[in-house]
Amino acid sequence: MGNWHHEYGKLKAKMEALSKSQRHLMGEQLDTLSLRELQQLENQLDNSLKHIRSRKNQVLLDSISELQKKEKALQEQNKSLEKQILEKQKAKALTQQAHWEQAQTSSSSPPFILADANPTLNIGCYQRRATIEGEVEAVEAQARINNSMLPPWMLSHFNG
Repeated sequence: MGNWHHEYGKLKAKMEALSKSQRHLMGEQLDTLSLRELQQLENQLDNSLKHIRSRKNQVLLDSISELQKKEKALQEQNKSLEKQILEKQKAKALTQQAHWEQAQTSSSSPPFILADANPTLNIGCYQRRATIEGEVEAVEAQARINNSMLPPWMLSHFNG
């Protein structure tokens, strides 16, 4: 039993010393310390701060490195997606061009062409002349309009 009693006393003294040291590190009960003990405590705190700052800097560097890796991966992913988009746009453009070319080659004439079309543009109502020559021009114009491939709604203002 004496051995247990002796072990208990040692553990109790160690516990009191640790509690006292902790209070000193927390800045409590410093009035009982000598100048030499205060200097030792200050050195201990300085060393602890150096270790803490070193660890903090390492954690910051690690997190920066990790963020840079993630950024690089995202940039690569963005480049890949951009390539895919461009390839799809090219494929779509080629498909549209092929459909357009097929439509152009399948039809024997363009969708709407006026035979012997006059290169001038006339805006407004068509007025007939009272002369025989004017009547011939009007009949020829009507024939050109009727032979065109324009839809009826576009021809309505030509028919007077």
